Amino acid sequence: MLPGAEPPVFARKNEIKLFVTPGNAEQALAVLKLDEKSAYRQMVCFFDTAAGALAAQGLILRARQKDGEPGQSTVKLRASEMADGLSEAERAIQPEQDWTREDLPTLSRSVDHESITEGLVAKVAAGEEKVKALFNDQQQKLVMARMKGFNWLSLRRFGPVETLVWKQQRKLDGFKEKVTVEIWRLKMDGRTLNVLEVSANAKAGTEAQAQELAKQFFGAARAAGLGEPSGQTKTSQVLEFFKPGK
Repeated sequence: MLPGAEPPVFARKNEIKLFVTPGNAEQALAVLKLDEKSAYRQMVCFFDTAAGALAAQGLILRARQKDGEPGQSTVKLRASEMADGLSEAERAIQPEQDWTREDLPTLSRSVDHESITEGLVAKVAAGEEKVKALFNDQQQKLVMARMKGFNWLSLRRFGPVETLVWKQQRKLDGFKEKVTVEIWRLKMDGRTLNVLEVSANAKAGTEAQAQELAKQFFGAARAAGLGEPSGQTKTSQVLEFFKPGK
């Protein structure tokens, strides 16, 4: 492979995600037979400027805190297939594919920071610690590669969101892989919104096989009455719900 060239698709992680609309949520809950006792709870926060400067550059900053465990943060860059516009720091990150539609995946690159001090995410959410404390040097470098001279103090919190996660416990008829189910409960100023997502990590040997798996997943979800793929994501819902002035 030539220096700087993209790796073949089959070497990438493929995650397939279905955003379940409120109109299909009741059917989804019945089909998946969800029991809150078998889920784990976590708090999730996103961070951006009030004007959405990071989202405009394809950057997503997120932190999670699972009950009783260290926190975890992620910096994700959603970029096009072409690598010409990527910095050296961005190009060095192994890309992965997110399927929210059957026909075209979104290419992204992520840097995770595991084992954040327990309770730090909650302190940042409460305004007791600075957002920058959640992200390590490598993550900060990724942000600065795309946002020259970025002021971390300009970030605001989008959330927190209470989530319930059922990890690798469910199956859809017609799709061989186990699925993860998440419910995100958004609350602010008397407004509420419950976001339900069903997702799966799939392995494929070729690009054609990856697309076939996505079709099988969405076909199985459609047959179960969970609805059609819309291209929507939990992230977009959270950023829109907590947008200043809403």
